[in-house]
Amino acid sequence: MPRSVPEDEARSAAPCIARIAVEGAPFHLGDALDYLVGDGPLTVGDRVEVSLAGRRTRGLVTALADRSDVPHARLRPVGRRLGDAPWVAPDDIGLLGWAAQRFGAPLGDVVRHALPNRVVDEERRATAAGWWPPAVAPDRPATGEGAGSPPDGGALAPDAWVPYGADGRALLGAVAHGQGSFLLSPLPGDDLAAVIADLARRCLDGGRDVLLVVPGPVSAVADAVLGLVPEEARVDLRGGPTPRMTYRRWLRARAGLARVVVGERSAAFVPLARLGLAVVVDEADPTHKERRSPRHHVREVLLERARRARGVGLCTADVPSAVTTALVSAGRLTWVAPDRDAVAERRPDVRLEVGDLEARARISKAGLRALRDAVRDGGYGVLLAARRGEGRALACARCGDLVRCHGCSASIARSPEGGWWCAACGTRSSRAPRCERCGPGPLSPLAAGAERLGEELARTIDAPVVVLEGHAPPVPPPPAVLVMTRGSVLDRPPPGGPVLGVVLPDVDGALRRPTLDAAEDALRLAFRVAGWAEQGAPVVVETREPEHHALRALRERDAAAFWEEETALRAPVGLPPCRRAIRVETRALEEVARRLPAHVAAGDVVVGPLPLDEGRGALLVLLDDRAATLEALRPLRDDLSRRGVELRIEVDPVDLG
Repeated sequence: MPRSVPEDEARSAAPCIARIAVEGAPFHLGDALDYLVGDGPLTVGDRVEVSLAGRRTRGLVTALADRSDVPHARLRPVGRRLGDAPWVAPDDIGLLGWAAQRFGAPLGDVVRHALPNRVVDEERRATAAGWWPPAVAPDRPATGEGAGSPPDGGALAPDAWVPYGADGRALLGAVAHGQGSFLLSPLPGDDLAAVIADLARRCLDGGRDVLLVVPGPVSAVADAVLGLVPEEARVDLRGGPTPRMTYRRWLRARAGLARVVVGERSAAFVPLARLGLAVVVDEADPTHKERRSPRHHVREVLLERARRARGVGLCTADVPSAVTTALVSAGRLTWVAPDRDAVAERRPDVRLEVGDLEARARISKAGLRALRDAVRDGGYGVLLAARRGEGRALACARCGDLVRCHGCSASIARSPEGGWWCAACGTRSSRAPRCERCGPGPLSPLAAGAERLGEELARTIDAPVVVLEGHAPPVPPPPAVLVMTRGSVLDRPPPGGPVLGVVLPDVDGALRRPTLDAAEDALRLAFRVAGWAEQGAPVVVETREPEHHALRALRERDAAAFWEEETALRAPVGLPPCRRAIRVETRALEEVARRLPAHVAAGDVVVGPLPLDEGRGALLVLLDDRAATLEALRPLRDDLSRRGVELRIEVDPVDLG
């Protein structure tokens, strides 16, 4: 008989410690906690139930070991294993760890976002169908046989990529059989859906898979790419499907059956067997930024996934974000843009109107004429309003300057109870505010709301005037005037007919918004809407600042020139893209503001504090070395976490304040 094995030797004979990233674990506990392995099988990548602070939660097994620094008596056993197969492939655990470090978040928070809720019945159905648990990923066809038929009207002309020059050829080659990171700015008038579908087709023909993340559930780009493959080879996660449906589709992707995965922000971590092309459409759209921990941005996740898979990471943008501009400057992204001659031939006819505005509608005579001519010729006239309703922030009716609070310099609005008030600091006054330049005088909304503009236009234009609200609203057939706001702007021109006139009446209001990124945000939206106009159709921009660099860039359709001037303006204060930024938000603003300067890296600059709603406040850290700053912040974060004081850290924030 073999001799009995002592307990210590038995423990060392096989891994008995599971390192688990626990979902919901506080920051100060670190990325992984040690638990005792039970009698059942356990592998890296399994999702399990564990106990933490007296409550049951879930976690991901990130490693197995034969010893722990924690005394054996203090270790708790792993609970039941969730499912019969690992949830995460070993190679993908490294991606989750990278995301935790990149965005300064607990690994358990990344796991919670990356993995869906389990639906046991869906696993049973998949097992009965014979494709779950996952086996070896199927071979991909090296030709277009398995790719399906292209969507109707989606094929590009043979010379469509010629205006993009050598960088365009490099992108095509990488998508077909190589790797790289790219930023694509489409030629005015090009159908982005057809462009991305063409790239996806080349990737699929090479036997690799496609991941596409779009900013909203209604997307022509997503529809075009999904049309490239049969239904059984696609996973569509747009629109927030039910937990059951989400899990079913995630299982298909995890099993290696999906060729194309399309979704919104939550699709960034969905597994693919052979990722070849990862695309984030309109990378500057704020919806790509997760608002909960780990507060990741889809752009960075997809670029890193593509890099690890030796595939292509692609961002699209008319006007790239400051972060993406910094990546281009650092040589980490290749900017694929059409040459100047091609842009000059196809750019919209932007006209800067500096004449007097019509008193009732706040629209210039040139703007009204453009809308009337558009509907007379049977097309759409489009007017972009800054907001819904009437508009709140007030400006001087004579010079157009924003009227500011004397206490905090935020905008002043009319109070519903009468008088005037500042939403930022809460100051109220019965006395009318005065313009710093003109003194006391008449005030008007800085930006007229969509409802008011629609009512005024309906009285002066002999055609339907429709105020579109909400995401992807129904669009009436032409001729019609469409009054839109940011939330109702489509991702492509209105489908019913040509846009024969565009009016942007509130660009000055957008440029003067009290935010640090007002200029880039206003230009990005103007690029989108102006790009709908048919070649030769007027785009009337009403402004008192025709020499503003954002408006020059709009007229020339030149985002690179905008960023050259904008970067020079931001350089003295070190705002992105000159430096990186981390936003710190907390309810304990006084304590954090006092302690934060001692817990940042050398050379970092702390800006603020900025009071927010509901007793919260924020500070901004401007930095050069993100990893060094996050490491310097760790002692402060650990201390506050142990005391239960909430501290939100957002790397590369969308809202700079």
